[in-house]
Amino acid sequence: MTDKQLRLVIGGLLHDTGKVLYRGDDHRNHSESGYEFIKNDTTMKDPEVLDQIRYHHAGQLKGANLKTDSLAYITYIADNIAAAMDRREKTEGGEKGFVRDMPLDSIFNILNNNHDSKVYRPMMLDANGEINYPTGKVTAYPESFYQEVKRQIKDCLNALEWRDEYINSLLSVLEATLTFVPSSTAKHELADISLYDHVKMTAAIGSCIYEYLQDKGETDYRQVLYKKAKEFYKEKAFLLYSMDISGIQKFIYTITSEGALKGLRSRSFYLEIMMEHLVDQLLREAALSRANLIYSGGGHAYILLPNTERMKQRIDAFEQDTNQWFLEQFKTALYIAGGYAECSAEALYDQPSGSYREIFRSISGMISERKLKRYTPKQILYLNKNSYPEGTRECKVCGRSDHLLDDRRCEICGALEEISRDVLKKEAFYTILNKKEKGALPLPGGCYLVTDSKEKLIRRIKEDDHYVRAYSKNELFTGYDIATNLWVGDYVKEDANTFEKLAEASPARDFKRLGVLRADVDNLGQAFVRGFEQKNKNSSYMTLSRTATFSRKLSIFFKNHINGLLQEGSYMLTDEDGRERNALIVYSGGDDVFLVGSWDDVIGFAIDLHDSLETYSQEALTISAGIGLYPAKYPISVMAQETEALEAASKALEGKDGITLFDPKYAFHWDELINEVLEEKLALIREYFGENNDKGNSFLYHMLELLRGIKDDRINLARYAYLLGRVAPQKKSNLTEEEEKEAETKAKVYERFSKQMYEWSKHERDVRQLEMAIYLYVYMNRGKEG
Repeated sequence: MTDKQLRLVIGGLLHDTGKVLYRGDDHRNHSESGYEFIKNDTTMKDPEVLDQIRYHHAGQLKGANLKTDSLAYITYIADNIAAAMDRREKTEGGEKGFVRDMPLDSIFNILNNNHDSKVYRPMMLDANGEINYPTGKVTAYPESFYQEVKRQIKDCLNALEWRDEYINSLLSVLEATLTFVPSSTAKHELADISLYDHVKMTAAIGSCIYEYLQDKGETDYRQVLYKKAKEFYKEKAFLLYSMDISGIQKFIYTITSEGALKGLRSRSFYLEIMMEHLVDQLLREAALSRANLIYSGGGHAYILLPNTERMKQRIDAFEQDTNQWFLEQFKTALYIAGGYAECSAEALYDQPSGSYREIFRSISGMISERKLKRYTPKQILYLNKNSYPEGTRECKVCGRSDHLLDDRRCEICGALEEISRDVLKKEAFYTILNKKEKGALPLPGGCYLVTDSKEKLIRRIKEDDHYVRAYSKNELFTGYDIATNLWVGDYVKEDANTFEKLAEASPARDFKRLGVLRADVDNLGQAFVRGFEQKNKNSSYMTLSRTATFSRKLSIFFKNHINGLLQEGSYMLTDEDGRERNALIVYSGGDDVFLVGSWDDVIGFAIDLHDSLETYSQEALTISAGIGLYPAKYPISVMAQETEALEAASKALEGKDGITLFDPKYAFHWDELINEVLEEKLALIREYFGENNDKGNSFLYHMLELLRGIKDDRINLARYAYLLGRVAPQKKSNLTEEEEKEAETKAKVYERFSKQMYEWSKHERDVRQLEMAIYLYVYMNRGKEG
């Protein structure tokens, strides 16, 4: 970035700081109070930045004595465009005015035809803190909350250096402090866009406008953006760009079982860092900051860019160079396809109606077209020239035949094994260099990934000319502000960090199995494009700011909150209280999860995940999952394929929103699994065997065999009834009073058990549920009988 570009981004990010002061104890105009606060209480003294804070509203701008090329004009119109995206009336004719202590409305209030009015509690974002679920209890935000936000911002700003490398740190500071602060507190408007999302969008829009006007040779910002603002809103000044990496799943799971768990996690993390690196490379080439990153996760990203021919050429060259690098490193295993749409400011807030949806349709069409024509003739010739004859040695981990080391591993797998020890460390930094080091992982653009301690990173930045950038994970305040924080689902139980240890943590002595979970949010693409369209076809809520807020909320859930759900497991199949799960996240992206663990903890976590997402999204989103059971030595690639098929069985249910356990036959909606399989049928089996611990699993196996045959041969129903009758408790004489009571309890439990078991056997739905309940009970108790 040039100094001018840097000042513009900083000004955009800080322009509404006065809102925090106004809602605290300073009730002056927020433009003036914000200006004085930044000028007098922080180290920022740059007049161009301060002008953007002081003059970002028309009232102040009108009488200001500014140059025609002042950046304040850009931030003024960028703020107006962002506000036009944010602000929508709750109801026509609503009460006017502002409420300083108004809470932040939930973005999920209006998603997927919700009509809710839940809000968030006043708090700051904490990487290790509780989930701030939307609540129906309206809580006023006290002045003390805003005073603490002010203090945090002041302390953090004074610790920053005002260079472009620190923009990402400024974004982290504002995300931590302003995520639950409403941008607007107007009574008649929805207050579902946070102040963080608003200032980030303002900075992104401002950066694009600056580049767009520079490209046109236009420097009279006062004329173009202030006097003729209405005309500018209609200009196609922006590109909404999306990139999509294909082949991620196959890349992660194509490994042998040797050191499989560490290998899976390191390959997954490598791809996460690669995606973030690609985003940063493109932003760097465009002289933009991460404020312009709308969404990143699951191999997808959306970025707001300026609409210039130079930017389009950069995008094309970026994709071609990246795909050539993919071919050289991984052949056709990975591929990047991008698409963009030219759009005006008005289209970004859906004016005219339907224009916002058209943006995504155009992007999707371009990506699909590029995926159909993946490689140039030159690239196809390259592939054919670099094939390997039969009998060539292969990497013992991934099977590739090039870049082999002496120990029959390729360079990539060797480096992945080196880095795997550090991937799960909380305190590690992930450093990008433009020079190869021993054990470094290659990245596009001639870069390499290494892991560093904080001390080593500081030395690199000061002394190493090959340093490019660094990332930290799940640390909003790293203590060294130059690292970019990434939210990463990285939970691992420290004493259960191999497939064998996870399987050993299973509850039954003779049934040590892994549970493997794949889960994915249902209809997410539709939610992004049309989720804020109402039933009456009112599309006024479909704006880029709501898409960005929604996607960020989802990313935080799947990349951060998911760690807390595993650290404090709630739903337990066994009789234990909640505890840390015996599990490890292989991958958790913007909307999907791949996780392994002891099989009982994986099922319990799946229920926690469903319940938490349901509360978090106010039932606007559903999730479908598949869980398979495997021995610890089972091939990874087969686990991935089979659990993918189980997840697909859940997606095939009417309305999706389900989970499939072990076999496509056992696909249940979540309520069915929880209420009917676990809380009803499994609970009754447990009750009966709790009173009749002399009955072994062989009785249940016999029941299961007969249940399976009832549908095809009704004689099995009679045999099933006979089996239930045989275990009726026999009356005994000469019992003590205590023995009489015990016998009476057993008789009542048996009567309830046998009656229900027989009734359930008559209905196919109940039979399927009962079979699963029996499986679960047997798997939890195999080996406990004598």
